[in-house]
Amino acid sequence: MFAFLRGTVVRKTPGRVELDVHGVGYEVCVPDTVARRLSVEEERTLLTHCYIREDAFQIYGFLREDERALFRTLLTLTGIGPKVAQAVLSAMTVQEVGRAVMESDVAAFTKVGGIGKKGAQRIVLEMKSKLGQDAELSAILGEEMKEEEADPAVDDVIAALCALGCTLGEARRASASAREKLGASASDEELVRAALQSLVKR
Repeated sequence: MFAFLRGTVVRKTPGRVELDVHGVGYEVCVPDTVARRLSVEEERTLLTHCYIREDAFQIYGFLREDERALFRTLLTLTGIGPKVAQAVLSAMTVQEVGRAVMESDVAAFTKVGGIGKKGAQRIVLEMKSKLGQDAELSAILGEEMKEEEADPAVDDVIAALCALGCTLGEARRASASAREKLGASASDEELVRAALQSLVKR
């Protein structure tokens, strides 16, 4: 329903942030790994996933497309709902999840609240099965993030490109190309424009 929300963080509570988007306040559920990278009174873009039930409408937010993609993949696993998926991303980075799956590290998932040994084994087995069928997921979990990709400015550029329809791989490559061309002093808007121009030329 919402691809992303861009606004000012007005409040942070455990597992949630309140985002002011042009005077409308949205309560967004976020993993702890995302919340730690957000500051009150800061304007940020959150990539969103809407979870709708008869008795609830919840918005989950992420700073990077790989985080949202992993969250959505977790929701397709047997017995995994949004709260458990959020707990996984609160306890582990995307790369840590990838390593745990690749190495069949069941113990890593049992450290997540709400996941027992059988549930952890099921996550590993089902995720490995999906890795063989989903090239984008394989790229997300198998790729090590470079230190500079953790920079919030880089995240915002990639988030904006993904929101405009780019795949994660395209967004990363175009963002890297734009930053190399324009330098570290370029604004997010300048980087997005340059990245889009590079994609059009291909």
